[in-house]
Amino acid sequence: MISVKLGLQDISDWLEYELNGYPSADILPDYRILKDIPIKAWNPHRGWIPCEVGNFANSETQDIYDELTTVSISQPVSMLTELAKSEETLHADLPSYLATVLNAMTNTNFQMKWFIPSTQMTKILSNTRSKILDWALLLEQKNILGEGLQFSNEEKKGAAEMTINNINFHGNVNNAGTIGAGNTGDISQQNRIIAGDFSSLEHQLKEYGIQDKDIAELKLAVDGSPAPTSSANLGHKVGGWLGNMIGSAYSGSLKIAGSVAPTLLTNALCHYYNIPA
Repeated sequence: MISVKLGLQDISDWLEYELNGYPSADILPDYRILKDIPIKAWNPHRGWIPCEVGNFANSETQDIYDELTTVSISQPVSMLTELAKSEETLHADLPSYLATVLNAMTNTNFQMKWFIPSTQMTKILSNTRSKILDWALLLEQKNILGEGLQFSNEEKKGAAEMTINNINFHGNVNNAGTIGAGNTGDISQQNRIIAGDFSSLEHQLKEYGIQDKDIAELKLAVDGSPAPTSSANLGHKVGGWLGNMIGSAYSGSLKIAGSVAPTLLTNALCHYYNIPA
């Protein structure tokens, strides 16, 4: 009510996202981006076993490590409040393309999940409360008191340049999907690439560092080629484009390493064409 009455749209939007959930990972604040989250794989004979990805934490493959161990939390505060009460470790499925990379490197075919301490939800809630408190104290410091929730023109003018302290919005590499506790509940992960929707494919490719001109070239190749029925034969034009992009990854021109580029890019195209990766 206060932010709306003062005409502070940025703060109103932030509060609305916190109450109802964030519609996109692109606008998540930093405190909802969890780092160094462990991954476990389901071994039919041994149960959940740790998936070691620490060997990626070096200068050459740091981007891969960050993508594998970074989780976006977009759920509303009401859901996070309930999750924070859990005494069990929370979990969420890895996106299929990341699971494909890990399985390919270990020559396995395991289900992969992030295992997230419930205290991480408490930390997010604490950050949200602290920022609201900081904002309320700053209003009082500026003598913006709003008697009876009515604000004078002077108070509105004084509040015009205010922002929530230290909220940095930025894009992120993945989406955590639905988070659950223990091993119960629906923990499905919706891949961000929608079959037949080139804009969703374009968004993913841009996250990999592929330039607009290269994406435009792919669009021409897709429009001028019959839809493939398997990943083994994407067609001359699309296959040629894929080869060029893998070469770019090995040369360091993309945000993904050359060693994983074939899997990530092929997987993205397969999701677009809705064919098995």
